[in-house]
Amino acid sequence: MLVIDKYAYTNRIVNWSPKIKGLVWLMCMVIAFQPIVWLKAILIVAVAADTIFVTKVSLHRYLKWFYVILPFLLLSIIGIVFTMSASKTQLYFPIHLFGNYFGVSKAMLPKGLLLGVQVLAAVVSTYWFALTTPFRQILDLLVSLHLSNLIIEETMLMYRFIFIFIDSFEEIHRAQKLRFGYRNIRTSLHSLSILVKMLFEQIMVNYEAMTHALDAKLYDGEFKVGKSRPQND
Repeated sequence: MLVIDKYAYTNRIVNWSPKIKGLVWLMCMVIAFQPIVWLKAILIVAVAADTIFVTKVSLHRYLKWFYVILPFLLLSIIGIVFTMSASKTQLYFPIHLFGNYFGVSKAMLPKGLLLGVQVLAAVVSTYWFALTTPFRQILDLLVSLHLSNLIIEETMLMYRFIFIFIDSFEEIHRAQKLRFGYRNIRTSLHSLSILVKMLFEQIMVNYEAMTHALDAKLYDGEFKVGKSRPQND
């Protein structure tokens, strides 16, 4: 069982209807992508606090689940806010390079920060939904919405691989820290390169293992997904 499954099946609101949870998640996503920044900030704090309370997860573990996402988010923001310009008046901290100026764009900095807050709000909301809703309930919700089998199958595969990826990241990172792999900048960069390489290899191994398991079960290219039966009290 993945770590996220443990919290999904033991949280305080596990018996809530998946339709209610799905509606709450949808409302959170609407707030995450609306233009008012202070609403996004309130959403991040409120949903994060509620997730920690409802799932009884420690703050340290909850923050660790963002380690994989934050590098991609930071790279996206950096790609937006840093630019080259012929005029240094359009930049913060301009550096003269190759006849132009390199620095932080005054016009793009607010947009980059807005993107960061927006993505963070969406991720926090999605974590709340994933940590409080067992995957079987997620499938029931998708089936009740009469979505196509292709979308449901893609959701199943993405869900498993995303959180297998996070679990693998935590295990490798923990092993590297025990071996003092991050004691200085040089060893940190070396450990990070090994981490990326091993994660890629682990993804391929997991894919092959899943393929062999499906072949053993005579998989014919389609997952049979139906609503789960209600449990008798």
